[in-house]
Amino acid sequence: MADRETISLAQMPIAGFLSWLVPGLGHIYLGDRTRGLICLVVITVTFWTGVAVGSVQATVAPQARKLWFMAQLCSGGNTMAAVGLHHLVDPKSAWSPQQAVTPYWASADVGVHYTGVAGLLNLLVILDAIGRGEPRAFARREEQEPTKGRQ
Repeated sequence: MADRETISLAQMPIAGFLSWLVPGLGHIYLGDRTRGLICLVVITVTFWTGVAVGSVQATVAPQARKLWFMAQLCSGGNTMAAVGLHHLVDPKSAWSPQQAVTPYWASADVGVHYTGVAGLLNLLVILDAIGRGEPRAFARREEQEPTKGRQ
C-alpha cells in the first residue's frame, strides 16, 4: 500500500495497470479504498449486466464488433473473462472471422453498449488512478484539505 510519504513515479504505471486489470484496484493500491470499491462495483456490474442482457456470444465478439471490442478491452479483466466464457460456449466463432456473425436481436445491441460504456468508464478510472499516483497530486490535496484539530 502506498501512503503520502512513500509515493513514487513508479507507482503511476502500476496503479494504471491494476485499474485496467480490475476496475478500482489502482485506487485501492494507492490507499483510496472507498473510491476504488465504488469504481469496482459500478463498472463490474455495468459490464456483466450488459453480458447478461446480450449473451456472452453476441456481446463480446472480437471479430464481429471490432470497434466495440476495443472499448470493451478497456475493462481489462472483465473482458478477458467474458472472452474466455465466449470461447467455452462457442469455441469455433470466438476468434474466427469466418464464423463471426453479428446477431440480429435488439438485446445484443443493448448488451454491447453496456459493456462498451463500462470499458470507457474504466478508461477514465485508469487515467484518474495514474493522476492520483503522481506525487504532486498528494501535495495539492494536502494544501486544499484543512488540517485536523485547527478550527
